[in-house]
Amino acid sequence: MVLDFHAHLDRDPITKEYDVTGLLQDMEENKIDQRVVSTFYGASMSAANDKIIELVRQYPDKLIGCAVINPKLDDAVEEVRRIAAADEIKMIEFNSLEHGYRPEKFAYNIEPILEICEAKGLIVKLFCGQGFYTMPEQWVYYTHRYPKVQFVILHMGGTDYTYGTVDLCKEAGTENLMLETSYETEVPALHKMFKELPVDKFLYGSNYPSNFTNLSIMKFNSLNLSAAAMDKIFYQNAAQLLKLK
Repeated sequence: MVLDFHAHLDRDPITKEYDVTGLLQDMEENKIDQRVVSTFYGASMSAANDKIIELVRQYPDKLIGCAVINPKLDDAVEEVRRIAAADEIKMIEFNSLEHGYRPEKFAYNIEPILEICEAKGLIVKLFCGQGFYTMPEQWVYYTHRYPKVQFVILHMGGTDYTYGTVDLCKEAGTENLMLETSYETEVPALHKMFKELPVDKFLYGSNYPSNFTNLSIMKFNSLNLSAAAMDKIFYQNAAQLLKLK
């Protein structure tokens, strides 16, 4: 079994048509059994999240919903409260690069959002890795304040912060922090990650369609991980986190 913990639904910028066919075809071609999906595209934040809810209802055995939240917007807290009532949404995603903010500046919205996530059991995904808006350390403040919330750093901290993310995950108070594996391709960094951190920390992700799904899988071939470790990374860790049967 393979569960892709991080993928997006693309949309044609001219026709505004979502590429559902491409999303599902990519899953079939790469033997992805289930995929967590979110989208940045829509007339509004709520419209984009509604598309994900609609899609998960169409394909409940294949897709798991993630809502994208922009804490800069006035209705961010209310939007989290709204999507938290939808069974199709299992997590939210913050992307401070896409939306252009420093996580520490918007605590007045982020904190009530995390309170809702704590109450409803929503997982929180964090984009990290490209510049001073996206440092993993900027989110550690929140992981300490909300120890009952499960946080997932996307892209293993990304190209700028992968090595530091290894040390970060060894610190006390980061037990509620996991790492998603997409995008990172530097072999020494990957070896350091899997050598120094427990395998229970990792969740396989593709970052489709920005990255090739087959390459996100192939990179594991050179890491000399055991079959048991691969099973945890590709499915079991995510299944446990999502309470899948």
